[in-house]
Amino acid sequence: MNVLSMRRFPTITTMALFFIVAILTFRIGHTPDALALAMGLDVRPENRTILVPGPGFGNIQIRVTAPDIVPHTDRPLLNLALVIDKSGSMNDEGKMEFARQAAHQLVNQLGKDDILSIVTYDQSVRVVWPARRVTDRQRLHQIIDSIYPGGRTFLSGGLEKGYRQARVGRRKGYLNRVLLISDGLANVGVVDRDDLRRRAGEMAERNISVSTFGVGYEFDEDLLARVARGGGGSYYYISNPSDMAAALKREFQMASSTVATDVEIIIRLLGDCRFDSATGHSWRTEGSTVVIGLGDLSAGESRTLMARLNVPVEVMGDLKVADISVRYRDPKSGNRLTRDPAPVSLEVVKDPGIFQESFDDRVRENRYVLESSADMDEAARMVDKGDREGAISILKKAVGALMSTPSTPATRAEIRRNETYQDQIQQMDGMEENEVREMQKGIKYRSYQNLYQQ
Repeated sequence: MNVLSMRRFPTITTMALFFIVAILTFRIGHTPDALALAMGLDVRPENRTILVPGPGFGNIQIRVTAPDIVPHTDRPLLNLALVIDKSGSMNDEGKMEFARQAAHQLVNQLGKDDILSIVTYDQSVRVVWPARRVTDRQRLHQIIDSIYPGGRTFLSGGLEKGYRQARVGRRKGYLNRVLLISDGLANVGVVDRDDLRRRAGEMAERNISVSTFGVGYEFDEDLLARVARGGGGSYYYISNPSDMAAALKREFQMASSTVATDVEIIIRLLGDCRFDSATGHSWRTEGSTVVIGLGDLSAGESRTLMARLNVPVEVMGDLKVADISVRYRDPKSGNRLTRDPAPVSLEVVKDPGIFQESFDDRVRENRYVLESSADMDEAARMVDKGDREGAISILKKAVGALMSTPSTPATRAEIRRNETYQDQIQQMDGMEENEVREMQKGIKYRSYQNLYQQ
């Protein structure tokens, strides 16, 4: 905008011009400052009051929304390490053929400046295509066609080798991600779920995220979900091997539109407030702050979580309990950015009427649905251990909680899902083993999607 054009709009204030320039700069150049302005953060208490006497808990809904602005032609360059399980079980149901088809599709989607590496693993690990730009597609397709199954499942070795290839391919301005496909139980090398999750977390700290793809009904869904959560990526349950290409395509599209990596909620507790929990999420502390990782966010994508604070109730009236912000990395520059914090205040009251009138029904609905999903996941794990009665007890308690909140389509759908699972648990003795495994994986995957909106 030149001086003459500015004179044609004398009513535009300097502040308005500043925001117009910021928006235009963001649209054109994606500068870090503009991205920081565009990252959405919505913080809402379930109830703006704390009743005394009472437990002193305050539930806070935190929603982070990435800007919906990345055009298809301006996607980030990708550095992908594709790690393919070629253990003997990949020979069943044509899984290896579908995996090859998915890999061929990925090669065709990548641009000539993108970087790809391909790692295969059974009881040993092999780099069949070292990290390099995608220029010789014909050779890549030939290598993919030469991958055949056989052997055991050295998953940790494949993950580690894929990470090393992603490090080799890492360049400034590239999005770095390991894509790990598995159809079986890890039975060689490191098999402990927490160890592998920690290793994936270390990879994410080095700006290399990990997404996992579980195929069929033999793989360890808890392991792959933990690795993806620790690695800041996504977990996919692929019950039908023929859907492998669609899952990998979706991951490619998500990676191509990523606008923020290593996204974290930062909760700075004030006064004597203490952090209690975040439904379905793990967290760590940094001094007086609590940090909750959300992974990567694509354009327009949101993450919603519920955090619970323990609020002191010795003093009546308004209390500033926390400052909540979001920090993340710009995938192009790698710079660490932080959004200005949103203050959270709650009022300590003695009047039950005021307390009851102060609920945000939408936030309360979201909390009960998220807690029900966490309960469903816990119940599924109890079923895995043989404790069906304990699982049904948890599910019935969750239904009771859902019925205590105003009835909405979301709460009714969650009640139906819960009660259907109770019926399935009671009918398990008449099911085939594979049916049970598929049912369990489906229940856990739906809970995963609800809790992490992935």
